[in-house]
Amino acid sequence: MAVKKRKGKKRRRLGLKIALALLVCLALGVFSLYAASRVVHVRYATVHLRDLPAAFEGTTVLFVSDLDIHSASGARAAAAMMDALAPLQPDLLLLGGDYTSLGLWETINGMRPDDAAVSAAAVSNRHLFFSALADFEAPLGKFAVSAAEDAFAGQLAQSMQVGGVRLLDGESVTLSRDGQRLVIAGISPEGDAAQIAATVREGDCVLAFTHTPDNFASALIAEAGGGGAWADLILAGGTHGGQMRIGDRTLLSLTERERSYLSGWRKESGVFLLTSQGVGCEVADLRLNTAAEVHFITLRRAAQPLEEDTSGILMQ
Repeated sequence: MAVKKRKGKKRRRLGLKIALALLVCLALGVFSLYAASRVVHVRYATVHLRDLPAAFEGTTVLFVSDLDIHSASGARAAAAMMDALAPLQPDLLLLGGDYTSLGLWETINGMRPDDAAVSAAAVSNRHLFFSALADFEAPLGKFAVSAAEDAFAGQLAQSMQVGGVRLLDGESVTLSRDGQRLVIAGISPEGDAAQIAATVREGDCVLAFTHTPDNFASALIAEAGGGGAWADLILAGGTHGGQMRIGDRTLLSLTERERSYLSGWRKESGVFLLTSQGVGCEVADLRLNTAAEVHFITLRRAAQPLEEDTSGILMQ
């Protein structure tokens, strides 16, 4: 009888040890997914554009998308990330939408972006982040587009202005240097590329950006005011690269076009296209087989292929 009791105790101890080991493995696994979401990679690329004026040779662009701030601490972390990026000294800063989103707690509790408490927190967190951008230097300007999920567009534009950022939804701005032009165009969530393209002169060098690659198709078929292609480079985010990805499968709900342009560079119809995996995460700060990233792009003249450099790493 005593022998059976001892064997039973040994089995229970073994079971507890196995359960504890599994819990430790699970915790380490979750931590590794969290750690992957907190390391922000700086992707460097040089793009050679046929229409780039000589006056803008070597212009640098920092593209940051999908911050998905869930809290005030997240807003401060995003601001700290921008402080860490400031030494890159970009000529242009472009922000690609999705500035705040629901966190894990709000999602579990079935809360919606238009709930009073959620919307008030989102407005406050956005304002906190954009206020911190006031000291971020970008001599040629700081511009942004919104995502369909970015509610309260009027307040968003006001918060951006505090940080010296101009919202370019459905608008373009022309930069002039030595009598030459570089056009920055922001495509809104509604996909108004055709209207913007109609205001562009054929031969202008146009750097367009939008929140999602869903707008790539309409942008590629749009024509400049005098006919012909209008954009030289189009940047987008929105997909998070799938965020949690195993092979071709992802936990995110993406459109067919977002899956087609999940991440990285392409060239179609003579236009360079980039889909960024973004900085933040939807719902929870977890990533699997994807990376948080921002992009530092150097513009050069002449018809040469894209040159991608090694990436730097920034801890968030």
